Amino acid sequence: MFAFIRRSRQRSWIFAISILLAGCVAPALLLSPQGQLMWALLKPLVGLDPNEMNLLEQPLIKNRMQPLLGEHYDTAVTLLKTADKLQQEGPLFYLVSNHTPIPQLAEKAGFVWNSETNQMAVMLVSGGAPQIFAEQLNNQAAKVVPSWPADLADYADPVKLKQKALQKASSEASAQLGLSEQQQQLAGAVLGGAKAEDLVKAKLEQEKQQLLNTTTAPVTSQVNAVKQQVKAATDVQTAVKTQLKDAIQPAEAVKSQVKEQAKTELETFTQPVTAIKTQVQTAVKDPLTSAAQQSEALKVQAQTKLQQEADTQVKKHTQALTEPVTQLNTQLHTAVEHKANTASQGLNAVKAAPTAVMAEDNDLAAEMAAEQASLMQNKAQQTAVADKAAQLKAANAAVSKAQAEVEAAAALLSKATSPAEVATAKAKLDAASKTLAQAKALQQQLTQP
Repeated sequence: MFAFIRRSRQRSWIFAISILLAGCVAPALLLSPQGQLMWALLKPLVGLDPNEMNLLEQPLIKNRMQPLLGEHYDTAVTLLKTADKLQQEGPLFYLVSNHTPIPQLAEKAGFVWNSETNQMAVMLVSGGAPQIFAEQLNNQAAKVVPSWPADLADYADPVKLKQKALQKASSEASAQLGLSEQQQQLAGAVLGGAKAEDLVKAKLEQEKQQLLNTTTAPVTSQVNAVKQQVKAATDVQTAVKTQLKDAIQPAEAVKSQVKEQAKTELETFTQPVTAIKTQVQTAVKDPLTSAAQQSEALKVQAQTKLQQEADTQVKKHTQALTEPVTQLNTQLHTAVEHKANTASQGLNAVKAAPTAVMAEDNDLAAEMAAEQASLMQNKAQQTAVADKAAQLKAANAAVSKAQAEVEAAAALLSKATSPAEVATAKAKLDAASKTLAQAKALQQQLTQP
């Protein structure tokens, strides 16, 4: 439980730091790509020792300082390495040297990067006179004067530099002359261009202010005490707000963790379900596919067997129908030849006996008429048999065509993937099956004797 609370607090701190970093990164989005990189490098290091991070050796800074300073690069870096923290003042990120290891070359150094203009500037102070090195912006026709933080502004102001130089000269001269501290201040002010009357008035005003401060010191002390009490109350209120916020953050963290855990458990639960669903679909689909294949094979076998049986029956019935016709033709041919021989013999007899021939000729004519009638009847029977054979052939063709349509509809049904395609294939299969049944019924009717 304690480990969980500790992790929750750590996540809360990480979340708070992420929000702060997001707020810091937002202004950087307005910069150029190089400016964004400089912002990302310098912003997190504000208040930290640049030497620990080896800041001045970073390529983003070194590659710009070397061409900017030229032969003064080593001197500037030596002094800037005495700075103990990176500072920020508005859009300015800067370093100021604390002392000089090489007083014979320079007394002070300052480094400034302006995040609004992406301009880098370096100041070297030697003998009280500043030497400024500043990048020029590509999109500015005129020379851009760099901005300086308060720690370096006095070194860039000619008037203040002059005053410092006069004060230094006055201090050195006063020390040599043995003047008192007030006399040194007065001499320094006169050398700086101030009038003696103004200095006297300023001195009197200063003494008056000191007397006033001494008189009002108890009241001021009480006022300060009241201010401290108000500040303490404000601090307590702030501490309560902070504690309340700290108390809410673990709850929010727990809420987020519960959501994440629920999401993970849901995913863990759905994975087996999905796997089971896939297995069930496979288990159902494979038997269906196998059954469809077996059904198709059985259907083909049945259709082949049925076709063979139909062909055998047709062949038998055709043979049964054509054999009597052939026999009848043979008998007719034999009878005709016999009658012709008999008629020929009768003619020969007629020549020998005309009267007997006439009687026999009448009998022969009657027999010939009867034979001719029987021959016509046999011919009609033969024509009927031929027509029935033609109808049987057409019925066989209709059965073959219907079977082909049934096979095509069955193949279309086995390939159907949507309900519409299944309905269409099923309708075609029903129609083809009906046609096949009708053709087989006609075939069976024609094959009956």
